[in-house]
Amino acid sequence: MGEGAPLPNELKLGTRRTGDLIDFDPDTPEVKVVLDWSEHGISVEVPWSAPDDYYASWFLRDGLQGLPAVKKPIPKRLMFADTHGALQLVQCWPRGFHSNLASGTGRMWARFAVMDVRDDIDFQHIDGIRSEVSGLREWLRVSSVSEELDPPSKTITVVGKPADEIIVAPNLTFVPTWSTERPDGEDSIVLRDYVACQTMSATPADWDDLAETHHGIRDLLVLARWRPETCTVTMVTRDDDPIVTLDGKEHGRQWRNVVVASREESPAPVSGYRPHLMEYDEIGGASGVARWLELREEFSRALDPIITDRYLQKVPALTHLAQVGPGLEALGYLLLKNRDGVGAEAAKNSQLRQRLDRIAADVDAAVPFDAGTWAETMTRAYNGIKHANRSLPAELDLLNRWRESVVAVRAWVALELGAEAAAVKRRLELDPSAGAFVARD
Repeated sequence: MGEGAPLPNELKLGTRRTGDLIDFDPDTPEVKVVLDWSEHGISVEVPWSAPDDYYASWFLRDGLQGLPAVKKPIPKRLMFADTHGALQLVQCWPRGFHSNLASGTGRMWARFAVMDVRDDIDFQHIDGIRSEVSGLREWLRVSSVSEELDPPSKTITVVGKPADEIIVAPNLTFVPTWSTERPDGEDSIVLRDYVACQTMSATPADWDDLAETHHGIRDLLVLARWRPETCTVTMVTRDDDPIVTLDGKEHGRQWRNVVVASREESPAPVSGYRPHLMEYDEIGGASGVARWLELREEFSRALDPIITDRYLQKVPALTHLAQVGPGLEALGYLLLKNRDGVGAEAAKNSQLRQRLDRIAADVDAAVPFDAGTWAETMTRAYNGIKHANRSLPAELDLLNRWRESVVAVRAWVALELGAEAAAVKRRLELDPSAGAFVARD
């Protein structure tokens, strides 16, 4: 970077910056703090020089007797500013301190950092949010990048042009886009081709409420390819924070970059043949996605445990079966009550085998095994781990009942969204994640 060039206002993992902590109250004392983003999260080290210092009361009021009460509630949002620029820390809370009964340092944590915010704008609530859901662009089969190779001149032309937006619902849009970045210390430029998931609200809303639909899209992709997809908030917007030029004129909506404290590792690239169990065009495109969101809400008690199971790592088969079992029980119960018209009391009192048989009836033509046999053997295996007076099935048996149960639920979702049974069965027969476990010699 040349002499006199402005320092970039970036927050990368491993960053430590010293600057001012501001809560927009002129009566609050000035303080120099250290902003840190580590593997533990985004935090701010706040010093104090005496036990009755204003900032000490944030951390010590519950730890030491005789101290004055905190002068005002600890802000849920704070601004940090230094020579690089400013950012707003959102959803803040204090946790942890070091003190010698005189001076000390407390640590404030934040869930999000909204970049380049200098004004007193309440990013606790937002009018729109964007996230990046791994695997979404590939599933949609859209691209915002094109290449043209000219062998005679030994040139290649790469053009970034956003593909058309996909409106799924009035408040949900898929926004194809592209970006470039230059990795630190490397003589290369990385061109990223991706799709942002965007939801908007008519009035300022909570982050988690606006992001819930994004997690629903992630869950659909988990079931489609059975890998632990990620959903990371990347941008937010507020109606009272438009783009403003130096002449004071407003120029439309402004999207602020966001750094999320908890990092999710991106899933490894798919190797070999791993088909999507339900394809975007096959389920009717945007209408199929909207139908999925309704299905997810109606059957959340059944689907959430199955999806969560995909994120369990290095646990025994018994744990996997104990995780998916309640989801299967809920799915069978809901099908009896919501689809078959069985009374709530009768559905509640139905036996496990009856519930699994009900699922099997829906998926028998779409799974690469006999669904009736699965219902029988899964009932025996699940009862074996639930009841201490019954024999615990062998590890291999548990593994295969767990595998078949996941396959059955994935197939059920695919059929509900409009995929044909023959196509679902063919894909499952070729899907390595659906293959049977066998004993090693």
